[in-house]
Amino acid sequence: MRISLQAQVVLVSVLFVGALAALWTTGVSVVAREGRRETARARLDRAGQALADRGRSLLALAPRWPEYAGPKEWDDLDRRLAAEAAATLARFEAVEGGYYLRDPQRFLGSAFEPRLPEPKKGGPRHGPPPREAGLIEEQVDSAIRSRQPIFLVKAVPPGTVAIRTAPVMVDVHVIGATWTMIRLLDPLFLDRALRTYQLAAGLALGGVVLSLLLTFNLARTVRRHAAERARLQAEVRRSERLAALGQMLAGVAHELRNPLAGLLANVQLWQRGIGPDAESMGDVVGEANRLEAIIARLLQFSRAGVQDLAPGDLNAVVAEVARLARAQAEAQGVRVELALDPGLPPALLSAPTLVQVFRNLATNALHAMPHGGTLRFATRTHPSGKAIEASVEDTGPGLSAEVKAHLFEPFFTTKEDGTGLGLAIAREIVLAHQGELTAEPTQKGRGAAFRVVLPTTEQRH
Repeated sequence: MRISLQAQVVLVSVLFVGALAALWTTGVSVVAREGRRETARARLDRAGQALADRGRSLLALAPRWPEYAGPKEWDDLDRRLAAEAAATLARFEAVEGGYYLRDPQRFLGSAFEPRLPEPKKGGPRHGPPPREAGLIEEQVDSAIRSRQPIFLVKAVPPGTVAIRTAPVMVDVHVIGATWTMIRLLDPLFLDRALRTYQLAAGLALGGVVLSLLLTFNLARTVRRHAAERARLQAEVRRSERLAALGQMLAGVAHELRNPLAGLLANVQLWQRGIGPDAESMGDVVGEANRLEAIIARLLQFSRAGVQDLAPGDLNAVVAEVARLARAQAEAQGVRVELALDPGLPPALLSAPTLVQVFRNLATNALHAMPHGGTLRFATRTHPSGKAIEASVEDTGPGLSAEVKAHLFEPFFTTKEDGTGLGLAIAREIVLAHQGELTAEPTQKGRGAAFRVVLPTTEQRH
């Protein structure tokens, strides 16, 4: 089953959002844990001092000779200290703690989570959590020996704890110590964090994989669309050429009918015994030449495409056409202007066929200015930066909307002796260069401007 492009985008977005949410949740937990680490010492100091204040009198009541005290006495003292510890530590969130009696070196009154079940008679007494008991015992012994509070943060796999131990003094004698502890990273939190990280990594990895698949699918779609566009462009071009062919055939019928009628009239006169004389022979030759010219232009139109394209200089082509047009322009009193862009990039072109295009444009421009004017040739880099442009402008009467609508159609002409194929051939040549030929009024509003736009060598495909 194929998943639509939209569904793939939505799925990738959901995975990335899920990964970000999981990472954010984990980050919040990490920040909270670090906050607990920063405040752990102050909280443990307050909790330890409160334990000492609440338990000092009870510790002072411990049996003077421990080895002679019975289990009942130790159980009673343990329960009373445990009650004091539980009541005291209830005011301090997440703090565990208890007492240690120097003689006979035993823990009493411990309060921590999870609580151990009440011991059976003769069973083990309350003490610190089993995993941290050894470390706490070492710290308690150090605090008693140094007679100073000790604070320690240490990893006790799979967790991390902050521990404070402090001696309990009666007069000038150390009778025991308190211990308080906060779990900065407990096993439950570690498991949750690990699962969250795994979830976030899985979601992110899934998003990356789907993104790669989506990118691959997009590339295939783009290639498919490009091929389809090329096919449609070819179909459009074929349709245009078929339409042009239809127009051309209609024009051919019209253009050939007149010279054929002249030839037929002369032949009919000869059949009646009138002629042939020099005048009628001249008419036949003239009509035959006219037919030859029409056929030659039609062949030129059919071969308007170009095959041998090479990097070339459009400035050189335009300059050559301006030079060729100068003599006729001076005879008509037309001033020729040349404005070439020296930084024009090269383009793939066929110089001879483009000379034909610009000569046709120049001839039309001169025809529009029989009594003088200005013929201007110019080149520049197209504003898009991906093409180059050459223009031929005149100061003639300009183009009406009706003329402009049919300007490039075969056999459409405004000249009495024109064939209407010149601009059609020019347009086919420019299209074969993958370029564009357009006509528009000049910027000054008088005359016409024909522009040829060609892709640069980097943009041609």
